[in-house]
Amino acid sequence: MADVDEKELDLWKNFFNQHPIAYQLMVHTKLYGPDTPMIVHKRLLGQRSGLSIEEIRDNYRLLLEFGLMEKTSGKELDRNHLTSSIKKTLKRRQKYHTPRKTHTYYQLSRKGELVIRNLLQRNTLDSMDER
Repeated sequence: MADVDEKELDLWKNFFNQHPIAYQLMVHTKLYGPDTPMIVHKRLLGQRSGLSIEEIRDNYRLLLEFGLMEKTSGKELDRNHLTSSIKKTLKRRQKYHTPRKTHTYYQLSRKGELVIRNLLQRNTLDSMDER
């Protein structure tokens, strides 16, 4: 599965037109790496958007069902390639000697990487054609 064909890409584009929050979650994860719904709510969508954390979690569940995202525990994350939001949390937790509850992070699956990469490239090409 080196690339996604045009037919499948059109299906994903229609899917994301119906679920714009899911698309925003995919783009956020592509740009910033794995995050939790709470961090995404605070930083990406926030209270200004009027979305609840439950709506964000529902969209993550939808992406999990289609195989575009994967669940990862905080212990499994690569510590060398963390997003800034995760680094702050880990630094704060190093101060505590008692084990802390690990959160569930969501990251792109291989299929999700291919889909979002092709959609972003296609959007870039579409915007260049309009000029």
